[in-house]
Amino acid sequence: MFEHGVQVLQVLTSETNGTGADLLCWLRSRWQIENMFKYAAEHNGIDALADYGMDIAAETRKVANPARVAARSAVKTAETSLADAERSLAQLLASNGTPKQMNAALPGIHRTIEKATQEVTAAKKALKPIPAKIPANALNPDAKLARPHPQRRSMQMVLRLLAFNAEAWLADRLNTYLNDPDEYRAITRHLLHQGGSINYGARQITVTLDRPDSPRIDRAFNYSPRNSTTHPPESPATDAL
Repeated sequence: MFEHGVQVLQVLTSETNGTGADLLCWLRSRWQIENMFKYAAEHNGIDALADYGMDIAAETRKVANPARVAARSAVKTAETSLADAERSLAQLLASNGTPKQMNAALPGIHRTIEKATQEVTAAKKALKPIPAKIPANALNPDAKLARPHPQRRSMQMVLRLLAFNAEAWLADRLNTYLNDPDEYRAITRHLLHQGGSINYGARQITVTLDRPDSPRIDRAFNYSPRNSTTHPPESPATDAL
């Protein structure tokens, strides 16, 4: 990918059917999605908690089961004991002892190996029915979970996304006159902090902003709402609101 005649990006992919233009389009679209969430979180607070009213319920999320951890530890200990017993048999057979000495020691080692094998089998059998995770309140009956009220949280999210869409719509139209792709979003965001007035009517809300100090921004702000039409401008959020 080139910008201003300079190579700025190479794409490595296993997609063999798409053209180079397709790949760059898909990648650019992915960037747009990531930038949207980053911007909306930073400036529109889509991940912020604005309502502290909570529903308190039992904590049912799964957590690690201590009984499973203990059972796994028991299996590991039994397997270590079995490995030690089997190793002692190999050491005996490789030793310099006489046949008589080996024959006298073999029954005890075999009994140790057999016992260790039984312990491994029993430990694995005990481990099998124990779940790896259990509800938190099964481990601690007093475990609680606070959940935000979903209706209020959903309404807040809708309003924040509407604000983001309305700002993006206005910024695109302002940039038609600003022609400043690097700063047009910041300029629009700063315009929203301009002084002014808000008039509430029965069917609409009218927001009047003071004129910006910058002549260039003032011209763009004055021309863009007209947008070559005599009808009042409407943002994508109008119908939803």
